[in-house]
Amino acid sequence: MRSAAATIAALLFSLPLWGQSWQSLGPPGGDVRTLGHDPEHPSQLYLGTADGHIFGSADAGEHWLLLGRVSTRLDEVLTVILVDPRKSQTIYAAAWTRDSSKGGGVFRSDDGGLTWRDSGLAGQAVRALAQAPSNPDILVAGTLEGVFLTRDAGVSWQRISPASSAELRNLDALAFDPRQPNTIYAGTFHLPWKTVDGGRTWMLAHTGMIDDSDVMSILIDRSDPRRVYASACSGIYRSENSAALWQKMQGIPYSARRTNVITQDQIHPEAVYAGTTEGLWKSDNSGSAWRRTTPPDWVINAVELPADHPRRVVLGTEELGILVSDDGGEHFHSSNDGFNHRQTAAVAFDPDRPGRILAVFAHAPESILATENNGRTWTSLGPGLATRQLKRLFASPDGWWATLQSGGLLHYDHERSAWMSAGTFAGIEVPEPRAHATSSNKVRSARPAARKRAPEPAAPVATAPVVNDMAFSGDRWFAATEVGLFVSTDRGQDWQPLALGPMTNLPVSSVRASGNGRRLWVVSLRGLVFSADSGHTWTWHDLPLESGGALRVDLAPGTEGQTLVVEAHSGLFISRDGGRTWQRVASGLPEAPVEDLTMVGSVFVASLRVGGLYASLDAGRTWNRLPGTLAEGFFPVVAAENGRILAASASDGIYSFEWAPLVSATPSQDSQAVAP
Repeated sequence: MRSAAATIAALLFSLPLWGQSWQSLGPPGGDVRTLGHDPEHPSQLYLGTADGHIFGSADAGEHWLLLGRVSTRLDEVLTVILVDPRKSQTIYAAAWTRDSSKGGGVFRSDDGGLTWRDSGLAGQAVRALAQAPSNPDILVAGTLEGVFLTRDAGVSWQRISPASSAELRNLDALAFDPRQPNTIYAGTFHLPWKTVDGGRTWMLAHTGMIDDSDVMSILIDRSDPRRVYASACSGIYRSENSAALWQKMQGIPYSARRTNVITQDQIHPEAVYAGTTEGLWKSDNSGSAWRRTTPPDWVINAVELPADHPRRVVLGTEELGILVSDDGGEHFHSSNDGFNHRQTAAVAFDPDRPGRILAVFAHAPESILATENNGRTWTSLGPGLATRQLKRLFASPDGWWATLQSGGLLHYDHERSAWMSAGTFAGIEVPEPRAHATSSNKVRSARPAARKRAPEPAAPVATAPVVNDMAFSGDRWFAATEVGLFVSTDRGQDWQPLALGPMTNLPVSSVRASGNGRRLWVVSLRGLVFSADSGHTWTWHDLPLESGGALRVDLAPGTEGQTLVVEAHSGLFISRDGGRTWQRVASGLPEAPVEDLTMVGSVFVASLRVGGLYASLDAGRTWNRLPGTLAEGFFPVVAAENGRILAASASDGIYSFEWAPLVSATPSQDSQAVAP
């Protein structure tokens, strides 16, 4: 029988042509929701994320590979990963969604995590899942509605908690007695419960525990099943008599008692680890005394102790990704090779300097990062920019610019290592330029350390207009704003209004320019308006009514403005005669708004607002969805650079892929598949 570890190792060396073309530009790390391991091959670990992704590691957490996604939804939050001890290729995953009425459930893979299918409880928010050690066909799932059990490995499920119970619901934790599959412990948002007859009857098992304790994790001692640990919002408890009586363990301060997980060393069962919202705590005497071994600002969601790597501790964290220790949890190092799961909030690619990228990441230790070398190293350019107020990022000929939701422009001053208010808009008063933050400009160390994060500064009170788009053409720069189109001839210091004919303050959402600003293409509230003489005269162009209105205009390279692509509310529209006539793109592209579009030669790549990357190899005439787990995600920004496509994923960091293999791998333009 081929193990999952062998499958992952084979994948690393035998990816298909399309898979080989993807290259991660980082930055590494991200949020880890859960970890799981293969009992038969302890070095085989699995990682689950908040958007349904499953990663695998065949070397106890040193390297990671994206395997698949449990469903087509992009908001499946994975809570538990279990591997069948009899067959390593069979994996179960529990999930809930932010809209729990429509998603969630139990999912199953029979090929080591590559493909997944529904395995019951569809639409349920499954917060806990456990497999009976004495009979792996028996699994129990905890949801917001109650406790469910299967005796046929997920083929059918039945509720084993009373449907009318106001207490046996909102499950957080489940555990089987290793000897008796009918003995199940359950932790709810309120208190722990226990059944000894497979769910026919339940008893409240909270004696000795503070009332109203949210039980988040339950651990049964490997050396003595009568000893049970439970973590709750009121602390960590231990029972020596199968939960008949609990005793609260001392040593962990109140502020760290949000303990997400408790686990035990298989070789040395007296060693117990608690992953909390304030670091990792360790006990060397079965919970009688605890000490913290990590910085207090690490939020730990999962802990794995590979049995074939003595003293190795693998942590799944928020923000920092995977951290690994080889001395029993005393010292840790980052281990995110292959795990790139940063939440990209905004990104700008510099078209004039390949490899130069500025990105803003949500829920990250350092939110504003730049690279000059295709992601090999990243440098902090913040955190002074108030990212919650950020609208868009732009690469100009003299550096980075940012627009704010509240209005106005910021420019990054490399000499001062600071973001500065910039740009005076004629007729609109703006504050004096001032620094918003300083930055040490140092590359972040690969070794995690305690983070002393200063709060984000308040966004400046902007009296400048909200800038929706910018374009740079020679010494003429353009800003599309909510009060009209502006032009600057002094590299963004001063901006003058540029009327669209008789319209002086019409909102403008998009602008493109060429020929030192002589030719202009603008999307306004009233439609499309073009100029061939630097804005002295304008011509108006209408899209078909079914477009729902234009959002943005793009120019196909090498066509001298004859091929125009407009992203509209209902999809993509193309003109091949300079905007005189328009045709809706209908062959292979869904009727959904396009989030972003990039073009290189005859290859067009579009990211859709509903998720997915689509490619056209014939200048937009026919389209196909790109295959692969990565391409199924949501991409706020795509761009073309030196024969490759750059794609910023909302949850997986930044990637590039060559478009040449995509073309050569497709037999004809009429093919239904973009790549094998």
